[in-house]
Formats: sequence, structure tokens, C-alpha cells
Amino acid sequence: MDYSYVNDTKLREELLKIREKKKSSKKKAPSSQDETIKIPTKKSAPKKSPPKKDKPVAVEKKQNLPPNKKFESFKAKKAIKRKVKIKAPNTKTLAISTKQLSSMVRTGLPLLEALNIMSESSEDPSLKFVFKDASIGISRGATFTSILEKYPEVFNDMYVALVSAGETAGLLPDVLEREAMLLESLAKIKGQISAAMAYPIAIFVLTLAVIVIMLVFVIPIFTDMYANSGSALPALTQILVDASNAIKDPIFLLKFFPSLFFIVWIAKKGMKTNKFINWRDIVLLKLPVTKDLVTKSCLANFSRTLSALNTAGVPILESLTISKRTLGNRVFQRIADRMNSEIQAGQPIYKVLAEEDEIIPIMFTSMFRIGEETGELSEMVNKLADFYEDEVSTSVKGLTSVLEPLMIVFVAGVVAFILVAMYLPMFNMMSTVS
Repeated sequence: MDYSYVNDTKLREELLKIREKKKSSKKKAPSSQDETIKIPTKKSAPKKSPPKKDKPVAVEKKQNLPPNKKFESFKAKKAIKRKVKIKAPNTKTLAISTKQLSSMVRTGLPLLEALNIMSESSEDPSLKFVFKDASIGISRGATFTSILEKYPEVFNDMYVALVSAGETAGLLPDVLEREAMLLESLAKIKGQISAAMAYPIAIFVLTLAVIVIMLVFVIPIFTDMYANSGSALPALTQILVDASNAIKDPIFLLKFFPSLFFIVWIAKKGMKTNKFINWRDIVLLKLPVTKDLVTKSCLANFSRTLSALNTAGVPILESLTISKRTLGNRVFQRIADRMNSEIQAGQPIYKVLAEEDEIIPIMFTSMFRIGEETGELSEMVNKLADFYEDEVSTSVKGLTSVLEPLMIVFVAGVVAFILVAMYLPMFNMMSTVS
């Protein structure tokens, strides 16, 4: 039996060793049978049954036979899976891998060989292991969809649904290319939002570092200067002096860091509750700064996913259910649930959108209505996705332009507070002398 389909060299060597052991055991089997046959054919006792002493010998020879290792590859595979911890890859990395896989399958390369190449060339450990497992599973007769369903950490419902539709319709290369484009658009939106938040976070961390340095090294110098004056310090200066003394006290630090860790742990636990998530999502849609960005990003993700699934032949109810999971806001998720229930009741989708005019823009509702009435919902929703992705880029640039001066004002305010607090006693002494 040829084990060339096994990509793992260790597994292939182990299976070849097992095959050689089986061959050697088969060669030794006839000699053992000859020995057992010669025992009862002796002239002294031709009609007697073999003596009881020969039975343990036969048992010992059976025990020396190699064990059955038919499922050795499965055990080794499970052992490897225990060692590899499956983590969700980066959206951009998954998009690139999907695009490469689509290109190879489109050129006529069998899916099995394409997966083998992807498992060897992928740099992400999770994707490397998943593609290797997929190649082994397909060589044993499994479907690509059934293998992807085993790894929900890597492939979400949208990915699995598209692949399932592509396998069923025989359009796997086209579906994989559409999935790659969808992942690239999602990665683009995430990257733009992350870039917009990176600047204020960096400025805030830098400001905290400057405050700590001044409290540790600069303020003690002024404290020694004012200690000889004998006059009482102003309230602002006293606050900084107390903070400087506290941050240099080891006992205070031993109490502060455990308390901070406990507060952060409680905050993280509270932020995962449904009550807090609902409140946060409602507030984000009411704040003028975040309302446009959250609305446009949610509509862009929802439109792109719904268009891709509907074009691939996924039923509209299942498409809405999967598209709802790409929405990061509970308010929009409730609207998607209402859309699903209205379709089941025989009503058009745009009626639900029209009732939510405070959240859903009128243009989105109108395009949805045109798509439903003309039977070109996928094309209309795809145009909506393109439009709102461009709008997200514009909103991110606008938000960044607003945050930059705000952070400059914040840093200037912190520095001004420290300077005024440190020089205020000096101004008081000058006024007293005059």
C-alpha cells in the first residue's frame, strides 16, 4: 500500500515501518506452522492429540505477533492536534490564503494538491495545520465543507456557508475568490478603525509616561526647594507632592498594583455582561462622533456578506442569519432578527428598514426596496457595500482629523496643570515679599 498521500514525514515513516513488520511476521508464520505440524506427526504417537505443554508455546508465538496498528495515523493526528492550539488567524492573512487557494483550483490543480501546497507555504500555524488536516480528510473521502466545520475558530459560518454552496454547485473557485474579496473588505474596515484609534491611544500612553517621570524625578526637586521656605503649599502643589511621595513609596505600590489588577478584572467581567453591551451599543449610536462610523461600518459588513451569500445561492433566511453575526452592534442585530421574521411571515424586508428610519439611512432602505422589487437584490446590496465602505474611509479620516487637535489640547492641558502647580508657590512668595 502506498502512503504517498500522507504529507507528514513522521507519520509516513511510521506507517512504512509497520508495513515492514507485517511483512516480516508473514514470512515467519510458515516456519512456526511447520513446527506445530511436526509435533503431532511423530511415529511414537500418531493418533494422540498434541500434548498440553505445546499450548503455551502457541500462545507465546501469538503474543509475539505485531499489534494491529490500523488506526495509528488517527492516533498520531490526534496527538498533533493536542500540541497545536488553534487560534483565529488575522483576517488579512486568511484573505490572502483563500485567494491563493482559489487561484490554484481555478488553474485546474486538484483541491488535494492545492491544500498540500497551502499547508507547506502558509506561515500561520493554525492555517498550516488546518490545511494539512483538510488534505488528509479529502484523501479519505471527506468533503471540504465537513472539514472546515470542525474549526469554527478559524472559519466562521459565513465562510463555511459559501464553501458549501460552491461545492454543491461546482463553483468552488468562484466562491473562494468572492470569499477572499469579502475578507479583504472586512480587513480594510478593521484596519481603518484600528488606525484611527492608534493615534489617541499612543498619545494617551505617552502622556501617562511623562506624568510618571515628572512625579518621580522633577517634582522632588521643587519639594526640597519649598520645604525650606516654611510656608504652606497651595492645594494644587500639595496634590502633586502627595502623588510624588506615594509613587515612590514601596508600601503604596504593593497596595496599588493588586487593587488596580482587581479593578481591571472586575471591569472586564462587567463589560462582558449583556446589560453593559446593550447600553454601550445604544450610547455609541447616540454620540455624534461615533454614530456615523458605527452605522456605516455595520451596514458595509452586513451588505457585503449578504450579497456574497445570496450570489452564491445560499437561501435568504440563512444569509440573513449569517450576515447578522458580522454586525458588531446589538441594535442592528435586533433589526436583522426582525427582517428574518418578516420574511418568514411573507413580508418584504424593506418595510422593517423603513420603520427604523432613525437608525437606517433612507438611501439604504430605498436601494433594498429596488433590489427586492426588481429581483436584483444581490447586485443592489453589493453596490450599497461599495458605497458604505467608501463612507467608512471618509468617516475614519474625519474622525482622525478631529481627534488629533483634541489630543494636542489634552496634552497641553496636562503639562499646563503641572507647570502651574509647581510654580504657584513661587508666585505666592514673590507676592508676599512685594
